[in-house]
Amino acid sequence: MKFFSFEYSMLTLIITSVLILILQSQITTNNEYRNDVYALDKINSHGFNFAAAGDWGCNHNTTNTIRNIIHKDPELVLGLGDFSYRDNADCWLRYADALYALGVKLKITFGNHDHLSYPAESLTYHSPDRLQQYINHFNLSKQYYSFNRQNVHFIAMSTEVPFELGSNQYNFVKRDLQMSATDPAINWIVVFYHRLAYTSPTIVDSIKTLRDTYHPLFQKYGVDLVMQAHSHNYQRTYPVQFNSSDSLNPIITDKNVTNYYNPKGQIFTITGTGGAPDIHNFTGPAAPYTAVQFNAYGFLDIAVTHNGTILEGNFYANNDTLKDHFTIDKSKDIDKSTVQSNPSKDSKSLRENDQIASGFPQKHSKPNANSHK
Repeated sequence: MKFFSFEYSMLTLIITSVLILILQSQITTNNEYRNDVYALDKINSHGFNFAAAGDWGCNHNTTNTIRNIIHKDPELVLGLGDFSYRDNADCWLRYADALYALGVKLKITFGNHDHLSYPAESLTYHSPDRLQQYINHFNLSKQYYSFNRQNVHFIAMSTEVPFELGSNQYNFVKRDLQMSATDPAINWIVVFYHRLAYTSPTIVDSIKTLRDTYHPLFQKYGVDLVMQAHSHNYQRTYPVQFNSSDSLNPIITDKNVTNYYNPKGQIFTITGTGGAPDIHNFTGPAAPYTAVQFNAYGFLDIAVTHNGTILEGNFYANNDTLKDHFTIDKSKDIDKSTVQSNPSKDSKSLRENDQIASGFPQKHSKPNANSHK
């Protein structure tokens, strides 16, 4: 009972604070667009930022992550799966509603704990009622979909329904990538899903079928960033290309730790840091292709800046430290529809991994709120 009282009191505090901010900023909600799955308005042509995290739970760590996200003022949040870890979705949907109250748009992908319940270590069963709660709340007809925000194209995949070659999901992703890669209005492609294509050694493994099926596709059509969760830690790779001879060891194209200029290949991140109580410790040395890894609660913030030509990534831990920072600079246009096959030779000097910052970036003004589920 004490746990639930604490949880509800913290949620009440968040929602109350949000409502005060709304009144102060005179934010208005336009419900006409609330359930639009496939498009987000181009409200601010000068740039925007989006947050991402998965493996949330409903506890004080989750509350701190939500407060951390609100403090950084994103226009969009990507939920990377595994939300409530309970028999129903109610507790996590209250967190979602706290974000909606601020006009923050929220898009999700599904995790194994959203599909299944785990009453014992060796026992699982499907949880269709909980899954349907998420589907109804976010007005989804399928577990995979796509949408645009300014010059960024987002693809939400599901690792919990068939994704193999020839599946409906595969055909959708392939067609969608073909269109977005040749769209002159799109300069960035971001894919997000729950389970892992690549990971350093930890208690959860990567999935060979996922990696072998989609990394060549991502490479062919110029995907820039692939966001994963599932492992309860943070990891980021160097830009990597698919290695058909040994897919578990992708080809590193740039060993700069922080800054990438028109990189060849894709950067994969793992952000299973939303608040789940069981931390997944690393069980061996970092994978050769991993640039940064650590255990922390928090979220990854991606800012689209400089007229949409630079992505700036920052992992903000809930203890007010900046744990990772990187940039992808595409100020010189590249042909995203061509296969990326040549490793980059423009590697800059390496910088330290363990960057710590005590301050926060300036918050930009919040546009009128059009809530999107």
